[in-house]
Parts: sequence; C-alpha cells; structure tokens
Amino acid sequence: MRKSAVEAAKCFVIEEFPNSDFAILAGSASRGEETPSSDLDIIIFDANSESYRKSVVLYDWRIEAFIHNYQSYLIEFEREKQKGRPILGNMISEGKILKNNNEYLQVKDNAFQHVSSGPVPLTEEYIKASRYFIGDLLDDFIDAKSNEEALITLNNLSLEIPNFILRLNKQWSGRGKGLTRALRSFDEGIYDEFFNSLNKFYIGNNKQPFVDFVNRVYKPLGGLLFEGFSTKK
Repeated sequence: MRKSAVEAAKCFVIEEFPNSDFAILAGSASRGEETPSSDLDIIIFDANSESYRKSVVLYDWRIEAFIHNYQSYLIEFEREKQKGRPILGNMISEGKILKNNNEYLQVKDNAFQHVSSGPVPLTEEYIKASRYFIGDLLDDFIDAKSNEEALITLNNLSLEIPNFILRLNKQWSGRGKGLTRALRSFDEGIYDEFFNSLNKFYIGNNKQPFVDFVNRVYKPLGGLLFEGFSTKK
C-alpha cells in the first residue's frame, strides 16, 4: 500500500538525510491537497551541506528535494527578490515541518519577512525596455500571417504581461499556475479582463480585446514605445 504524502516525506528525510538539521514538506502535499500525480517538495536544511537539488522516485512518490545550509537560503532569497518569484520563501513560510530543531523558527521567521517585504521595484530602465519589447511583440501579434504565428506570439505575451503588471505594482509574480494565482490575488478585475481578452482570440479569433488590454496597461507609463528607445548608457 502506498504511503501517505507525509509518511513518505518523513521516511525520505530519515533514510536519505539522517544528519540533517530540519526538514519541511511544501506545496500541495503540505496542505493535504496532493493528487496521485503530485510531487513531494521537501526542503532539507543541513549546516554541513552545500546547496543543491535532487529528484528521486521512492515509495511510489516523485520527490523533489531542495537542500540548503544557513547561508545558501539567504542568497536564494536575494535572487528571488530580483526575479520577483518567492518560490523558496513560500515553501519555507507555508510548509509543514517534518523534522525540527532550534534553528527552524528563525529560518521560518526570515522567510515570512522575505515574502512580506516583496520584490525589488522595477527600474525605469526595465519599464522602458518593457514598453519597447512588448510593443514589438504586440505588432508581431497584430501582423501575424497565420494563426500559428499569432498563437506563438500571444503565448509569449500572455506570460510577460501578467508578470509585468504584478512587478509594476510591487507584487510577487510566479510561474505556471503560480502566475495565474498571483494575478488573481492581486486584482480579480484585471485577472478577469486579461483572461477574457485571451479567450476572445482563442475562441473567436478576435485580437482587438487583447490589443486594447495591453495598451491600457502601458498607457499610464507613456504607452508602448518605439521612437527614441536605446540601450546606450
């Protein structure tokens, strides 16, 4: 009989990382929302280990282990602030403890502070570049010579636009389903408008609602940009 997610995670820590300091189960399994195809995301802290990642299949579960020491996780937090995605921060702050020690509460508190403080604000240079490159992609979408060209271009835009909206408003972004959830959590009205504009093209081949949506996003910033754009310092 297959072990439960928590049982499998605890066995993994005991058998594979017996000298670890503490361990956390993250993701859907930590909330009791795992499905038969779910991975078990486990963060392992070991003061004497380097930082690395390990993927295995054990106990009929796919397991992703993220091994950190007391310096590497802080370095990763700084990377997350620049990227705008608090993956490790959320895993630590929201996860379920599997193995405890005296350092755990301090690490968890640092994770809470990291997530609460948000990502670094976008620079003026970044915003200006986004106005240019998104404008270029939007032109490609409008002028696409085939439905396939339009789909590929829209797929790129559909990831870039919500990420930009979130980062512009000093919100954490995400990837995959995390990006969708982050946008909805930030503003359900924008979320509905964005996905309605996508569906107008996917279902009815109508580009205009998405084009209008993108232009509204960039209008307060001076609009999409072509003339005068330069990367020269």
